[in-house]
Amino acid sequence: MDIPLSLAGTFGEIRSDHYHTGIDIRTDGKEGLTVRAVAKGYISRIVVSPYGYGNAVYITHADGYVTLYGHLSRFNRAITNYVKSKQYAQEKYQQDINVPPGQFNVNQGDTIAFSGSTGAAEGPHLHFEIRDAKNEDPINPLLAGYKVVDNLAPIIKGIALYPLNDSSSINGSHQPLYIKAGKINNRYVIAANTTIHAYGSIGVGISCYDIAEGTDNRNGPYIKILKDNNDTIYYSRMDELSFATMRFINGHIDYAAMHSRIDTIEYSFLQDNDKLNIYKKIVNRGRINCKISKNHAMEYVISDYNGNTSTLAFTILGEEKKPPIYHDTAKYLAIANWREPFNYEDKGIKIQIPAGALFNTMHFHYSMDTLRSNTEISPIYNIQNENTPLAINYTLMIKPKPDLSDSIMKKAIVVRLEGDRKVSIGGTWSNGYMTVHPKNFGRYAIMLDIYRPVIKPVNIFKGKDMAHDKEIAFEVSDNLSGVKYFRGTVDGKWILMEFNPKNNYVYYTFDEHVGKGAHHLRLVVSDEVGNTSVYTTEFTR
Repeated sequence: MDIPLSLAGTFGEIRSDHYHTGIDIRTDGKEGLTVRAVAKGYISRIVVSPYGYGNAVYITHADGYVTLYGHLSRFNRAITNYVKSKQYAQEKYQQDINVPPGQFNVNQGDTIAFSGSTGAAEGPHLHFEIRDAKNEDPINPLLAGYKVVDNLAPIIKGIALYPLNDSSSINGSHQPLYIKAGKINNRYVIAANTTIHAYGSIGVGISCYDIAEGTDNRNGPYIKILKDNNDTIYYSRMDELSFATMRFINGHIDYAAMHSRIDTIEYSFLQDNDKLNIYKKIVNRGRINCKISKNHAMEYVISDYNGNTSTLAFTILGEEKKPPIYHDTAKYLAIANWREPFNYEDKGIKIQIPAGALFNTMHFHYSMDTLRSNTEISPIYNIQNENTPLAINYTLMIKPKPDLSDSIMKKAIVVRLEGDRKVSIGGTWSNGYMTVHPKNFGRYAIMLDIYRPVIKPVNIFKGKDMAHDKEIAFEVSDNLSGVKYFRGTVDGKWILMEFNPKNNYVYYTFDEHVGKGAHHLRLVVSDEVGNTSVYTTEFTR
């Protein structure tokens, strides 16, 4: 891009259910800035989507790497014409095109597109990635030599300590201990009058982020080191990641704290099941063995890519006597070993958790709430605890109550109940059960979706002269299962309508396919279970 490199997001930042796999380049809140190829190569993939990276271009380079440019507002003219021809030929807005080598060769500095905020972007910026062409694994783009002005050290918000087995304790308790940090004389210290006494196997976590000049963004640090009596017991560095193990981030953070929006705390120890590739050194899986009257002088060293560093020193004091063993008195139904498949079946429900989905062996429990509202056609099942993380999706099968015909169950979906919100996760009806594959534990039930989507015209009405309008726009919404399909035609011919789910906006930008004169418009919108609405009108140009 033709602007100084300033980052709104760094490689390896912790996001919900994943790490950030590139860098987000700030565009000062503007769209339409020129995006250029960083090196010679050929365009190998083009994506048009209302989700994820939105409009995106992938360039394959001779050195074995692929660069990705995401959230683009539009492509250059040649790519736009190529994509548009595919869309009209297939009568399909969303595209994922594998481009043959030689179709679009590029040199370093060639204009390929223009920056935007399409897909899941929360604001205008360019998402940029470098991937290994052999396995598609992302690599930190800053390793390629891109320079960022940053002379500010990371911020340390606090730490957390965790007892890791039944004989462990922190300040006489088996609960985690959260401690805030502050800065004194350019060094971070834990909150005043805070004493840490511990016994047994203890883990430590840290809450921190990086900052830079000219931006309020909270970015991810590059290196995290934890020392015990000057010996490094944990060292992570964000050089590369793997999409195959991305969801293991859920076991690397205090999932309950993040899910409850308390804080983002990154563990400096490993769970029993951990496949991340970010660790450069780990001793005893990062776990600290606290013994009677033995103290541990601990220090965190947190650095950004430019080498700006912050430290936090604290002491863990060994308990003077052995504390009582903790006994978990909560009732449970079975023990689920993380190494083995776990199956549980009760009246009206089946649960199948694959081996390796859990991060530790757990006590499994669920309950059934029969006091449901009129909209549910099954009990509400409270499965495990929504603060228990998963690395792999599991299978959930729920039986409706009472038994209903296949014709009625075509309108059924499984929902996840999040407070007052009902989030559809779809489902397949077969052999008397609705089957889904959730990625979270929580509260689930079957509901019927019997209402059609709503189509609200934004700038068109019957007989309107659209000669001075650039587009035809609608707001579309669905009360439960969500919009799945939309199709617009003018005079019986398909038109390219785009979808922005952030504001439920469906729109057609006038092009050569709609000329002057009187026209008939038809828009069809369907939800995930087939409920359909149709809007028709006449207009002129």
